[in-house]
Amino acid sequence: MQNIKFAMNKEPFFINFPTTLKLISLLVIIIISVFIINLLGIVISLPFWGKDAMSAFTGNINLKINDNINFYKYLQIINQLGMFIIPSIIFAFLAKRSISNYLKIKHRPYLYPLIIGIIVMIVSMPFINWLIGVNETIHLPGAFSGIEDWMRRSEDSADVFTKAFLNVTSIGGLVINLVMIAVLPAIGEEFLFRGVLQKLFKNWFGNIHIAIIVTAFLFSAMHLQFFGFFPRMVLGLLLGYLFYFSNNLWVPIAAHFFNNAFAVTVSFLNNKKLIQTNIDSLGNVGNNYFLIIGSFILTIILIISIYKREMSKNREENIIHPL
Repeated sequence: MQNIKFAMNKEPFFINFPTTLKLISLLVIIIISVFIINLLGIVISLPFWGKDAMSAFTGNINLKINDNINFYKYLQIINQLGMFIIPSIIFAFLAKRSISNYLKIKHRPYLYPLIIGIIVMIVSMPFINWLIGVNETIHLPGAFSGIEDWMRRSEDSADVFTKAFLNVTSIGGLVINLVMIAVLPAIGEEFLFRGVLQKLFKNWFGNIHIAIIVTAFLFSAMHLQFFGFFPRMVLGLLLGYLFYFSNNLWVPIAAHFFNNAFAVTVSFLNNKKLIQTNIDSLGNVGNNYFLIIGSFILTIILIISIYKREMSKNREENIIHPL
C-alpha cells in the first residue's frame, strides 16, 4: 500500500516534457488505444456476429448495412471510446494526475454559460446551414478532380451510414442513437480537442486564439468530410471559445451534446411522422441574408457575453483572465 501511495504522489510523468513531445506522446497513446480497444471490441463481438466481425478489424467489411446496422453502431461506440475518451483520460493522468482538474471538469459550470452555450447552437443554425451550402459549391482545381471525386464518393458512403443509423422509430433505438451520436461524441471529442489539444496548442503557440483555430481545424479535418469542412470548423471555433471563456469543459460538452441530440431527436420525430421537419432543413432560411447575418452577429454577441460575465466575476475575485 505504501508503494502504491508513493507512486500516486510522484510528479506527473509529462511534467518536464516539452509541448512537442507531449503532442507526439498523445498521438502514440491514441494509436495504441485505438488498436487495443478495437481488438477487444472485435473479440467481444465474436459471439454475437461471428466471423464476419473479424472483417471489421482487417478493414474488409462486406456486411450489408441494413442487416447489420447494430454491429456498425457497436463499432462506432467502440471507436469513440478508443480514439477519444480513453486516450484523453490517460493523457490527463500522465500530465497532471488529477484528470478532472486537467480537463476542467471537476466543478459544475455556472448556469449562465451553460444556457448560453446551448442557445448559441440554436442561434448559429442559419449561418451554419448557409455555410454548408457554400462549402458544397467549392471545387478543387482540375488537376485534383480525381481527389475530389474520391472525397465525394467517401462522403456519399458516410451519408448512407448516417441515414441508416438515424432510421429508427423505437424508443430503444432513439436511446442508442443518443448515446452513440450525442453523449459519447460530446464527451470524447471535447475531452480530446478542447480539454487536451487546445491546451497543448496554447502552450505551443503562446496564443489562445491561434490554439482555438488550429484545434477547430483538426476537429473538422478528423471527420474526413471535405464538403462539410468549413461549417464544422466554425462549430469547432464556437466550442473552443465557449470553453475558453467559461473555463469549464462541461459548457462545450453540453453545447456539443445538444447540437447532436437535437438532430437525432428531430430525425426520430420525423421518422415517426410526428413532424415534417428533417435534419437537412434544420436552420435552413434559404437566401434570407438578413437572418443569416443576424445569426452570425447574435452568435458572436452571445459568446462574448460569457466572456464579459466571466471577466466581471473574475474582477470580484481579483483573477485576471485576459482576452
